[in-house]
Amino acid sequence: MSSTTSPPLTALSDQAPVALIALSESDTIRDTNQAAEALFGVSRRRLVGGQLDELIVNPEEILSLTHHARINSTDTAAPEVRLKPKGLVDELTAIVRVRWFQSGELVLAISPTLSREAPDPVVGVASFGRILGHEIKNPLAGISGAAQLLLRQAKPSQRELLSLICEESGRIERLINRLSAFELFSAPQLETMNIHETLDRVVAMEEAAFDGQLNFVRRYDPSLPDILGDKDHLHEAFQNIIRNAIEAALQNVSDRPAVVEVRTAFESRFARRSADNNRGLRRALRVDVFDSGTGPPDENAKALFEAFNSSKSAGRGLGLTVVKEVLTAHSGHVTLDTNSQGTLVSVFLPIGRKE
Repeated sequence: MSSTTSPPLTALSDQAPVALIALSESDTIRDTNQAAEALFGVSRRRLVGGQLDELIVNPEEILSLTHHARINSTDTAAPEVRLKPKGLVDELTAIVRVRWFQSGELVLAISPTLSREAPDPVVGVASFGRILGHEIKNPLAGISGAAQLLLRQAKPSQRELLSLICEESGRIERLINRLSAFELFSAPQLETMNIHETLDRVVAMEEAAFDGQLNFVRRYDPSLPDILGDKDHLHEAFQNIIRNAIEAALQNVSDRPAVVEVRTAFESRFARRSADNNRGLRRALRVDVFDSGTGPPDENAKALFEAFNSSKSAGRGLGLTVVKEVLTAHSGHVTLDTNSQGTLVSVFLPIGRKE
C-alpha cells in the first residue's frame, strides 16, 4: 500500500540496517541515512542534492524501478538488482524496494544480499568422489579378500570366476582412487594395450552375471595391432556398451533368441581431426557390439550419448555419456545404427603412436 504524504527520514532511519534514499520528483536526493553513506562511501552532506545516477556506474535497473513506480503510482521491488556504486571496486547484488508517495517523491530501500561465493564445482565433485570412494572401498576390500581366500581352496572349475572377481575388484579400486583424486575420464593414462584382452575381460564378467540368459558371440580379427589406451577407462566404456546391449537383447519381445555379438576389424579410412585442426584419414580398429534388441526410437538415438538421456524407464542416462567422454579422450568416436535385425554400436579407435 502506498503512502499519501511526503516521506520524512527521521533520526530513527539512521538505525535502519538498509540504505534509505529519499528522492524528489526529479530524482534529486533529498535525504539519506547512515547505511546509505556506508553503502556509497559518501557523506550525507555530499549525497543530498545530487542525482541518483551520479552515484552508480550502472543505474539502469534502479532507474527502471523508480520509473515504474511513478508511471503506475505504486510501490515496487526487485530481489536481485545488480549495481556498482562508484566508490566500490566490485559490483554487488541487492534487494531494492521503492515506496511511492502521491507527492511524486520516492523512498528507496537498498539491502545488499549476503556475499556468497558460488561453490567451486571442481571442489564439490572432488569431495563427492572422495566420500563415494570411502563408502565403496571398504565393502569392496571385503569382497576382494573373500574371493582371494576362496581362490586358495577353489576347485579348478571355480578358479576362473574367482579370478575374475579379484581382477574386477582391483580395477574398481583403481578407478575409485583415480576418481577420488578427481581424475576425469577426459584425462587417460595411455599405455600399450591389446583391445581383445579388455573385451575378453568385459565379456567374461557379463557372461557370469547373465549366465545362460543369452548367447555371446565373439568374432575377433587376430591381426589387429596393439593400441595406446587407458585400460581401465576403455574397460569402463566397453562394459557400458555391452551391458546396454545385453539389456536390450533381453528386453526383446520377438521370438528370436537374445544375442550379443562382439566383433573387431581393421578400419583403413578413419577420419580424425589432428592437433593442427585439419582432418586426415588414419588407420583405426573398429569394435562392433551388436544386439538382437529392438533398439531406441530413431528420434532418441542421437541423444543417447548426452548426459541424462536414456531410453530405459529407470535409466539415468550416464553410462553412454561416459562412453562418449572416454572415446573422445582417446581421439575415437562411436556410432549407433538400428534396424529390424537389432542395434549395432561401432567404436573407432586410432592406431598410431602417442602424440
